[in-house]
Amino acid sequence: MRKEHRPSTAAPTAAPLNGYVLPEDAHLALVQTRDQLRLLARLTEPGHAADDGELSLSPLALAHCFDRLASELDGIVDAAQWPRGME
Repeated sequence: MRKEHRPSTAAPTAAPLNGYVLPEDAHLALVQTRDQLRLLARLTEPGHAADDGELSLSPLALAHCFDRLASELDGIVDAAQWPRGME
């Protein structure tokens, strides 16, 4: 005798969260920071030239960019939250 498979009537349970929760605005800031770092990497590649000639970034300009990106990352890290009930 063969049993018929019946779908479960129990409500599906949510998978437990593993790790931190990052709010949507912090995720957007993280994506933008990643893109800015990629741009800086490209601009500082040896042999990279802009359309109208060589582009040079002074050490002071680079320091300012990296400082701003570090501040942005500080805000993202501060926004990350440990889910309640996972303590």
